Amino acid sequence: MLGIATAASAAAHDRSEDNTAAVDALFKAWQAPDSPGCAVSVTKSQRLVFKSAYGNAVVTEHTPNTPATTFHIASVSKQFTAFAIYLLQADGKLAIGDDVRKYVPELHDFGRPIRIADLIHHTSGLRDQWSLLALAGRRLEDTITQDDVLRAIFAQRELNFPTGSRFGYSNSNYTLLALVVERVSGQPFARFMADRVFEPLGMKDTWIQDDFRVLHSGHAEPYGPGPGGFQHRSLPYSTYGATGVQTSVEDMARWAMNLDRPKVGTRGLVEAMMATTRDNAGRAVTYASGFETARYRGAATIEHSGTDPGYVADFLMFPAHRLAVTVLCNTEGANPIELAHRIADIYLGGSLAPQAVVEHKPVALDAKRLASFAGTYQEEPDILFAVTLRDGKLFMQDRDALTAFGARDFFLANAPVTFGFPDENTLVIHEPDHDRVARRIPMVSVPDLTPSGMQAYVGAYYSPELKAVYTVAMREGALWLSGPLGDTAVRQQMAPLREPDAFYTESLAGALQFRRDDRSQVSEFALSNGRVIGLRFVKLRDGLP
Repeated sequence: MLGIATAASAAAHDRSEDNTAAVDALFKAWQAPDSPGCAVSVTKSQRLVFKSAYGNAVVTEHTPNTPATTFHIASVSKQFTAFAIYLLQADGKLAIGDDVRKYVPELHDFGRPIRIADLIHHTSGLRDQWSLLALAGRRLEDTITQDDVLRAIFAQRELNFPTGSRFGYSNSNYTLLALVVERVSGQPFARFMADRVFEPLGMKDTWIQDDFRVLHSGHAEPYGPGPGGFQHRSLPYSTYGATGVQTSVEDMARWAMNLDRPKVGTRGLVEAMMATTRDNAGRAVTYASGFETARYRGAATIEHSGTDPGYVADFLMFPAHRLAVTVLCNTEGANPIELAHRIADIYLGGSLAPQAVVEHKPVALDAKRLASFAGTYQEEPDILFAVTLRDGKLFMQDRDALTAFGARDFFLANAPVTFGFPDENTLVIHEPDHDRVARRIPMVSVPDLTPSGMQAYVGAYYSPELKAVYTVAMREGALWLSGPLGDTAVRQQMAPLREPDAFYTESLAGALQFRRDDRSQVSEFALSNGRVIGLRFVKLRDGLP
């Protein structure tokens, strides 16, 4: 269905032409009568200049989305949690330099303090709650409470990396921040947010979902792609801090205008929220307080997106231009980040620099040159990048083909990432907002596994953190990992030179590094999948670790 509301008339003079048709065209795919969809708001300075909605909040009832329809906004919620922390700091009730265990003594003592600031900037090293729950057998559409998540966080006994040593996105950080808010304020998080933020700003359609069983009228139901159309999704979460905010694009416009000219909080508080930091090695951490800082077409941006079953969202601000865009959708099929940027193109137009077009012209390198780059490179313990040569091409992690555009430089065809080899032992990964450096580690000749060789890994393994048992077994000449996550094949790296006892899976289990005792017997393995690094599983013998 077509957009049901147009730009606010009070802002009509702010544009030389009506942008409604241009924005509507971006949402053409979500205008069918049997489709879920999205809602949009745009603010400029202190004016709501556009609001519209597309598709249905409830497909089976043909209930249309409107600018007042509420959506689950997933990780866009994090900025509200950070704002609550800064409000409490302004009240003199905490400092972001405080050790989190001052307020949450249940968190394990990892040997050095984890500060509130480490949670805010994702430099704590804590493992991600959702990955831990999934590895323990919970499904995304299971009923999950705040207590379920906190138990997973409190069970952690090792970190992904030393606190402060680098950035590592983890939802656990913001769940803990919400608990800090509750402990310091003496109020439930939902009540604190309503009293101090939502109600003062007139965000009448915004709340924290701390009990998914409570129904709210005017709420968009969740959907995702399915055979022949859309399928209903289930989101029975009663969790908050990292997620949990339910709101409308009209209310997000009120929030955007508060960040532009604060009524709740102060200009200094907002500036502190938008400030970035550095890790212990001095490298920039571009994640601020629930915001990712970047540049788009030459302009500084702050932005955060969110995804949970049946919902996607994006909140984008151009502080220097005083423009904010919110896109909220009740379908997994939409790309809210791309949509928000296209809307910004419409409203900022010529005030932004031309879109940079990066073209990498492929060049041919001989086999000897390509072979010199093959190897395994380590960024951090348990963070490995395998560069392999196969059929005359280099591959990253045995999956993604690398194409040369220089003597030492390569690109991926399907991602804005390039790779450089400045010397024979260094790999530099150029991501859009920062560089990652990995060093070559020695590899040895490891033959293909035979059935007798596989037998060394067979057994049951116990994770003290997950309180779960996984088994490694042989099936039809291959190794398989089975556990609460399900079953997945365990494969060797695709090269004759390999890291000993290193394997990978095409599942959430990620990579497995087996370890041996002083008798050279396999005694445990460490699982790493990006948001969980080095999770230990101890081999059981006679039912005991």
